Amino acid sequence: MASDKTVTAGSRMSLLEGSVPATLLKFSFPFMLSTLLQTLYSTTDTIIVGQFLGSRGLSAVSNGAQLMQLIYLACIGASMAGQILIAQAKGAGNQEKVQKVVSSLFVLEIILSLIMTAVSLIFAKTLLRLLHTPEEAVPQAYYYIVICGLGIIFTGLYNMYSAVLRGLGDSIHPLIFVAVAVGLNIILDILFVAVFHWQVAGAALATVIGQAVSVIFSIVYLTKHSRDYGIDFGIRQQKTDAETQTAIIKMAVPMAIQSAAIHFSFLFVTSMINTQGLAVSAAFAVFGKLEMLPGIITQGLGLGTSSMIGQNFGAHKNDRVKSTVHYCMLFTTVIQLLFGAFFGLFPQLSYRLFTQDETVLAYASLGTAIILMQIPARCVMGACNSLISAIGYVKLSFIIAVVDAFLGRVLICWLLGSALHLGTTGYFIGYGSGTYVTAIMALVYFLSGRWEKRKVLV
Repeated sequence: MASDKTVTAGSRMSLLEGSVPATLLKFSFPFMLSTLLQTLYSTTDTIIVGQFLGSRGLSAVSNGAQLMQLIYLACIGASMAGQILIAQAKGAGNQEKVQKVVSSLFVLEIILSLIMTAVSLIFAKTLLRLLHTPEEAVPQAYYYIVICGLGIIFTGLYNMYSAVLRGLGDSIHPLIFVAVAVGLNIILDILFVAVFHWQVAGAALATVIGQAVSVIFSIVYLTKHSRDYGIDFGIRQQKTDAETQTAIIKMAVPMAIQSAAIHFSFLFVTSMINTQGLAVSAAFAVFGKLEMLPGIITQGLGLGTSSMIGQNFGAHKNDRVKSTVHYCMLFTTVIQLLFGAFFGLFPQLSYRLFTQDETVLAYASLGTAIILMQIPARCVMGACNSLISAIGYVKLSFIIAVVDAFLGRVLICWLLGSALHLGTTGYFIGYGSGTYVTAIMALVYFLSGRWEKRKVLV
């Protein structure tokens, strides 16, 4: 078994001691940069497509990307489950268990990636039709899904390696890996869309190539530095462990389903939005990108929070867990207020980052108002959800997600937009209101203190 000195050396840091706010910020900051870069990764597609291809291109990328996110969820769910098990095993000092999780997770990600690739290729057109994608955008959206579908294996492996490193306490190298992908994606986006005029297919191809190069880079690095981590990352040495793989699947399935439920609710709202016409569809696409900007930074903070809570929960340091949640809420509030101030003061400027279409810009004030409406809920939601995930309480996460999706978003959107005939305004307000369902349920569980009675998974 590797010594504690080996495991925490170099780019890995101890999450079990020291100042909680300082450790949380230091550990999470690279994740915040990484998730911000990942947003830039997808936002670059939207900006370039919006500027060069107009509303049709915006709608195609938005609908295609949303469906791909739904397809990615199986791979992401497995990675999230692996991270939780690794973090708790690390906190408990069980390095042998860490190796078993890494090996089992690698094999599982390969299998899931191949299955999801087949799903994306076979059902692309059917899914676009179910989403009520505007007819003008369907051909381009189809090419986007097919090309991204062929690159799912790179998405799966990237998420897998990043999850392993997060669980071990390494926040630096996931940032480096995604920086490689983002830099290449931006260059290729401009080349393929603006210069070669390959339209939306060019944006999708740029994304896949960027991810592929990033994965190759990470595999080469981790294989060469296996000893530094006390883990064998060699591809030939990765063998599945039935017991560990079963543990991952038991956690991954409900986590993937809960993410799918939330994403389905977004697709359902998008489907209703699409019935309002191409301009509204494009406006909702821009709204989604703007909403993502503060959310993606707080998501990075949440990744750091989850790993820190997982290790301390595994080490039975509950006071440190509670303090981590409090500081995550504080830092999230600051981030949300800064972005909210900009969106509230400059709604037109915010939308013009993505489009110059006046018919789309007409909805800028409505979109930014909904973002501001969600801020109080988002200030507590991320921290409490990180706690629930880190302790491995997948049943509660599942319940919250399902209630959020079908009661908090789908029902309210339908009620306001369709039943009360508020149309576009009702759909936007309904989508924003759904955030409070998750926030309230997760906050009540944290304040109840019942999480302290749960057992460590490993």
